[in-house]
Amino acid sequence: MGNRFLSLDFLRGISIFGMIFSAIVPYGVLPAWMYHVQNPPPTHALDTSVSGIGWVDLVFPVFIFCMGAAIPLSGQKKLKRQSAHEYLRGCFGRFIMLWLFSYLYVLTNFTTEAGIWPQIFTILGFGAIALLYTVVRGKVFRLGTSQLGTLWLRVLGVVLLVAVIAVGHFCFNEVVSVHRRGIIIFLLAFLYLFGSAIWYFTRNRVGLRWLIFSLLLIFAYITKELGWPATTYANPNIRWWFNMEYFYFLLILLPATFVGELLVGEPLVGGMPLRKSVPCAARWLFPALLVFVAWQCYALYMNVFALNLVVSALFVLLAGFVVRRWFVQWRRIWRIAAALHLLGLVFIPIEGSISKVPCTISYCLVTFAVAVYLLMFSDYLCSRVAGTFIVRVFSGAGRNPLMSYIAFDNLVVPLMKATGFIWLYGAASLPQCPMTGVLRAAVAVFFTMWVVYLSGKKGFVWRA
Repeated sequence: MGNRFLSLDFLRGISIFGMIFSAIVPYGVLPAWMYHVQNPPPTHALDTSVSGIGWVDLVFPVFIFCMGAAIPLSGQKKLKRQSAHEYLRGCFGRFIMLWLFSYLYVLTNFTTEAGIWPQIFTILGFGAIALLYTVVRGKVFRLGTSQLGTLWLRVLGVVLLVAVIAVGHFCFNEVVSVHRRGIIIFLLAFLYLFGSAIWYFTRNRVGLRWLIFSLLLIFAYITKELGWPATTYANPNIRWWFNMEYFYFLLILLPATFVGELLVGEPLVGGMPLRKSVPCAARWLFPALLVFVAWQCYALYMNVFALNLVVSALFVLLAGFVVRRWFVQWRRIWRIAAALHLLGLVFIPIEGSISKVPCTISYCLVTFAVAVYLLMFSDYLCSRVAGTFIVRVFSGAGRNPLMSYIAFDNLVVPLMKATGFIWLYGAASLPQCPMTGVLRAAVAVFFTMWVVYLSGKKGFVWRA
């Protein structure tokens, strides 16, 4: 596992699984809690008047949390061998590559077109992206291990990408436009740029970072009250590159950088081990965290805000005592999560709702806390069953997030269509048995993540 924090990779893999899985489950026929709360079945039309969040609304902020926690984990190692100028230049370069990636995987996907050739060119597009983003490790593919070889691979990738996009435009009537980008990766690019810059300039000044967080909280509240997010989004000349809610999601990412800093120096492989002196009763804290997250989904979905505030306050106090007594490695992290969780619940009646669309302050704060709880549970799980197949697959996919995110749509689906195996995938979508479609989606996404895990095991990892 190298010097990675296994639990964080595992949680990132789980969040990617959730993002892809929730996008391909059968639409319109499952219970409403299987979809975004603001996009209820059967029409899935956006209804911003609906308050609440469900499990589907958790997967994206959990990924943002993992990105934020990883910034200091990787940044402190880079600064030991890089100058400040080199580090900041690398951060901006990664932003550009993420921004570019958000367009490339969309503009090279032709799977909605009929026939075999669109599928073949989609696979070629996936290969071209691989040439541009792959960092080869180990002894495989020796050409990519030298600086000159890597340059030629990048050049080949750019040429092939231009060719594939041109074929898509002229042969498959695909529109090439600045508006055609993957919004999630596009947003993550900006979050990484802002988050990494703020972390760098405040890495030795914790108080300043909390001040920035507080100012950001005030800014988010004022701009929401003034209706600025809706105003900027309504302007097509602005929304293709900027959305006011980019800043709101920093309310998840910035606290996550504190978590990442507190993880530095802890065991990075196999999670934080439990002390032998910890009683069995205290170890039930971790399964209880998973139950508590499920309760949050239920309570926030059903809009029982007052009851949830009471239950949450009692839980964080009781669990906080257990953490302080037996799990001191989580003590400071728990304080941050508990404080922001309760603050987020208090913001619900102030804002009038909690929702992902439009993004509310309460949504950001509560989902940050949920991400911490899930990280603690993941760490407990990884410390017990670190070498199991499931953990290896999810953590392996979590270490390779760019490939994991697009491999299903840009590789697995066109391969199934080109080979004719798509009939087997579609045969499971029986209208009279929608849960079969859920199982089909879960198997397909897990297979995709297994493929990504194998790629990483062979040394092929995508990096922006």
